[in-house]
Amino acid sequence: MSNILNLSVHASDEELQHLTNLLLFHLVEQNGGQIQFGLEDAHRVRERLTTKMVQMQVGEEVRLRIIDRLPELS
Repeated sequence: MSNILNLSVHASDEELQHLTNLLLFHLVEQNGGQIQFGLEDAHRVRERLTTKMVQMQVGEEVRLRIIDRLPELS
């Protein structure tokens, strides 16, 4: 079950995985080169992923949004 919904006609799922890695690097870089979270945070996020997911739109820009998980993907 994927946690990223590919709404792009321009990028394959493999390309989105690569973009996800680039976006993660960008996020860490924009936050001073380090982001930390504990096991409790990880468990909380995992629980939320049962009802939420990330929507990624690729065009001139890459946009990410947290949306309610689509019923067909549950």
